[in-house]
Amino acid sequence: MNNMQFNNYNFIIYSPDSLKYLTDDMEKILNNSLDDYKYLFNVDNFRKIQINYFDDLDEFRNYIYNLRGEKESLPEYAKGTFDKGMINAYIEPNIIKDTPLYNKKRYNASHELFHIMYQELVWEKNNLPRVIWFDEGMAQLFSGEYKNELEDNETFIKNVISNTKTIPDLNELSHGSQFETDDYSGYKLSLLAVKYIYDKIGIEDFKKLLYDIDKIHEYGKNILFEIFEMYK
Repeated sequence: MNNMQFNNYNFIIYSPDSLKYLTDDMEKILNNSLDDYKYLFNVDNFRKIQINYFDDLDEFRNYIYNLRGEKESLPEYAKGTFDKGMINAYIEPNIIKDTPLYNKKRYNASHELFHIMYQELVWEKNNLPRVIWFDEGMAQLFSGEYKNELEDNETFIKNVISNTKTIPDLNELSHGSQFETDDYSGYKLSLLAVKYIYDKIGIEDFKKLLYDIDKIHEYGKNILFEIFEMYK
């Protein structure tokens, strides 16, 4: 059963008590992320966000399908969405604290919040196409979910490279069976690309890049080859 875990000016979260080990400190994480995102998107305020967490995967999937009015579109690996402008996710109720998975799940809502704000403030508002790899890479980077791994940036890059058998065209990635494969991880490659671009051009030029689809596509064609060549 989902209960209201907290309710403030910016967020309201409904979640079963089995997930309190994650949600108890989520209010602070979300408020910090919101401040960072407002700076990135040059806004002073944003609307209140509802968060719906589930500790049962079937219950989560059924909830999303009820929102969508169909029962086919969720990839098998999907455990979080931002349907109807809300943050919706399945979270395992027994993740061991301080493990990489636990730390990632703590920032799940921040990840989805990024998607929502990027959609409403940038690509939807300006009638731009959503570039999946760029959106996913930014959400992973700016949410803080990989903060620990990225402290040793070179090791992270080399691990991604060693686990990549085929370098895909980032611009052709879309959610579904071709995003996560045995040959590559679309999520890890997207994060790798966005982190490299951000470090290379800095925050102010990155803020401009959000609106430059041609430049984003140009990076999508070439940036992985540049990174792989540099670190191999």
